[in-house]
Amino acid sequence: MELTPFDQALQVGLGWDEAHQYSNYVGKKNRVKKTGKTANKDSSRSKVYQAEWKFQDTYDTEGSMSFEQAVKYVDRVTKSKLWKELNDGPKEIFVEMMKEIKYAATAGRAYGYKIKLAPKHSTKYVILHELAHCAGFMHHDIGFRQTIVKLVSRFMGVQAAKALKNEFKANGLKMTIKNKILGPLEWMAA
Repeated sequence: MELTPFDQALQVGLGWDEAHQYSNYVGKKNRVKKTGKTANKDSSRSKVYQAEWKFQDTYDTEGSMSFEQAVKYVDRVTKSKLWKELNDGPKEIFVEMMKEIKYAATAGRAYGYKIKLAPKHSTKYVILHELAHCAGFMHHDIGFRQTIVKLVSRFMGVQAAKALKNEFKANGLKMTIKNKILGPLEWMAA
């Protein structure tokens, strides 16, 4: 039988408090590895948006899609092999258009099985962004960023995906999760 992190820490001589803290550390690391979500708050959202706006100035220039074009594009993405690999949520995604507002600050919204797009912002990238949320990544953490880069690579091109990844990095956003979990003594030394 494998020892729990708490028992491992006790076994190497850590006290109860340190063993409890080590156990919490291991639990958090495993949760981050599994979900790509590093915080309970969406703390990286504004940095992600800034990187995306720079990216969109160069790579998302084809203009807005009509409702019919957006539905067709969403169907194309959701029927792909990549979507089946990435998707942790619903298989079918419904598309709605928001009411046209002259100075709308929102380009789109994701609601699990539905995306809602602002008519003047219904571009390929905005649709892929909302679909990344529908794939199970409601925050803009590492898992979301990895997913959107994969979607962009497949549906907008490898060069566009590299540019997006570089924009994320330029804004101080991580793209990978450290998988190594320190042992109790390494953790104490750190």
